[in-house]
Amino acid sequence: MNIFGGFNPNKLKPNLKMAVHRLQISASKKSNSIKNQKREIAKLLEESPPKEEKARIRAEALIREDNMVEALEILELQCELLHERMRLVETSKECPGDLVQTVKTLIWASARIDNPELNEVKKQLCYKYGKKFGEEALANTPNEVNERVLHKLSIQPPTAFLVQRYMIEIANQFNVEYDPPEIQDTMASMAAPTGFSVPVAPGSQFGNVYAEPEVRMPPGNVPAALPPGWEYTNDGLLAKGDEGAAATNPNFFNQPKQWSDNQGLPPQMKTAPPPTVNVEPEVVYVPPAPQAPLAPQAPPAESKEEEEEAKEETKGEDDKSAPKYDDLAARFDALRR
Repeated sequence: MNIFGGFNPNKLKPNLKMAVHRLQISASKKSNSIKNQKREIAKLLEESPPKEEKARIRAEALIREDNMVEALEILELQCELLHERMRLVETSKECPGDLVQTVKTLIWASARIDNPELNEVKKQLCYKYGKKFGEEALANTPNEVNERVLHKLSIQPPTAFLVQRYMIEIANQFNVEYDPPEIQDTMASMAAPTGFSVPVAPGSQFGNVYAEPEVRMPPGNVPAALPPGWEYTNDGLLAKGDEGAAATNPNFFNQPKQWSDNQGLPPQMKTAPPPTVNVEPEVVYVPPAPQAPLAPQAPPAESKEEEEEAKEETKGEDDKSAPKYDDLAARFDALRR
């Protein structure tokens, strides 16, 4: 008995048998799920208008499920083969040549499907043939894993041609009219959806979310009207009389235009016309100066009669409450004694 976790054929053989049963159950569940998915895709194509983009996404998921079922069936056969040759595995020190692909395929697939028994099979095979053998199997070097299992468990998306073929077969199976578009590149993967399967209701303006903003010209860039005798050319502002110079001199457009000394100006103009761009003055915001807090308002003044009555009342109360000087002096003398 191996205490330190070495190879144990009594663990490998029953786990291979249990892995076969679990693979069969998983394949059966996925087959039933595939039937339901086909029915849902047919309903999407049957609607008016058909929800083709949603059906394509469902078809891609259906292809993955179909590939998984095929991969599980292949792994089931590999487990049964290894179970039947268990005595050969026990007696041989190295992996037999006709079992290398089977062993490495099971080790590689154990990391990509949810099967606890298959994980235990991987551990026992790595104990038997060494850690390096297991690492080579997980990395598929040098390409000894079953090619069909590699393809069926690949994470690459299916091609657009394959997705369309699935949709056509589903439409024919459920007697649904479906007119597929032409595919230019049959090996290209299915493109991401670019629109909506459900038409947008009028007035919702949902499609205007991604509309391009309207471009408006800034103020002041509109050219002003030119005086008579002048026109705009590719070289800028030019008098009508200078057309001959531009035609005879090929380097005319490569020479900067000079307006010094008022040369080339018509007789009715002594200066060059103003520039067409009007520079608007920059508006600078100046915050207002802080103001001192307002003093609290005094209560409204009462009439003179009410003021005098209030003074007399307070005076009488002060006279009653305040002790007289003679009384205080008498008390002070009594305390001295």
